[in-house]
Amino acid sequence: MKKDIAWNTFGNIFYGFCTWVISIIVVRMGSFTDAGYLSLAMTTSSTYNAIALFAMRNYQITDASHVYSDSQYVSSRVISCLVAYAFLAVAAMFSGSVYQAVCIIAFMPVRLSEAYSDAFHGIDQMHDRYDLIGKSYFIRGIAIIAIFIIGMAVSHNLAVTLAVISCLVFAISVLWDQRLTSGFTSIKLRLRDSRILTLYLNCLPLMLFQLFMNMQMMYAKTVLQNVMGVEKQGIYASITNPTYAVQVAGAAVFAPFLPILADRLKARDASGFRRTLLKVTGILAAFAAFVLIMASLLGRWVLGLFFGKEILEYYYLFIPIVIVIIINTFIYWFQGVLVALRQNVALAVGMIADFVLFAVIVRESIAHWGMNGASFAQIIPLSVYMIFEIVVIWIAAGRTVSKP
Repeated sequence: MKKDIAWNTFGNIFYGFCTWVISIIVVRMGSFTDAGYLSLAMTTSSTYNAIALFAMRNYQITDASHVYSDSQYVSSRVISCLVAYAFLAVAAMFSGSVYQAVCIIAFMPVRLSEAYSDAFHGIDQMHDRYDLIGKSYFIRGIAIIAIFIIGMAVSHNLAVTLAVISCLVFAISVLWDQRLTSGFTSIKLRLRDSRILTLYLNCLPLMLFQLFMNMQMMYAKTVLQNVMGVEKQGIYASITNPTYAVQVAGAAVFAPFLPILADRLKARDASGFRRTLLKVTGILAAFAAFVLIMASLLGRWVLGLFFGKEILEYYYLFIPIVIVIIINTFIYWFQGVLVALRQNVALAVGMIADFVLFAVIVRESIAHWGMNGASFAQIIPLSVYMIFEIVVIWIAAGRTVSKP
């Protein structure tokens, strides 16, 4: 079990590292302008991938009573992926340029393959097959870097390279995730199953939470690009991309504990629930402190090493971006806890309010603080939202575990 969890942790971190590496490669083989196009393609596709994922993973792995079948989880994912791609294709037309739209549409299947595989990963996790998840991400990471380098070297065209990567990762989803997971559970596509609608309705608040959460970074980069240009947005994105590894690593730390929390709640084990909650929160706090120290000591050297000396004049952007990612990591941990407590509506309502506050201040924030304004405009509402989550957990946990 520990070996399998280690595989899962390594695979997730490695995949996050690989997606960061392509943001470095695109600068080296292209330009900061290409980095800007890639960044907005990645961020926009992540935003609409919230529709594809429908924030179902945490609901799925905390479904301790197996209210819904594996087939229903997979079938619902197929439908949501198709809907997400349709919405994104329309939205891409308003991205500001035809080439940016092509890059977004070409990269979206990468996200959809992640969403499709995520349904199988939820099943793997319920069967304690964390090794399959980690190995899947490891294979994807290797494939993405290899094809990106080859594609850029041969075609010198970012959009073509992204399209080729999309085809390859979908093949991995089918030949690895679908095939291996189907070996220990029966999965049949049932796209007309009426219970899928009920599943969607249960997860709708979670999808709205994820959608508006993703929209913050997308909208921050969009406003930054509109105000300061593609190149400045590309620089901001290049500094931002390495920090996503922190969020991936944090998620890998807390993900195995979510089914444990669900079991504690099912057993009405109040002390066990609180003990697990405080233990993981403490681990994440220590992790956050370590990340901030390392970012302060090594950040300038790492950025210069990967992006060249010219990016060091923008080093002042790095620590605020790291703070944004750390807050996001805690938000996703508390979100998982609230899903286990089935406080889905509170999650959605709070995040919508968070986004409204962010949208109101982001343009003025950038006007006042420059490029750092994109980060400060996120730190303020996200900090308030994190406190909101803690309060809701405290209230809901007291009610849930005390029920007879």
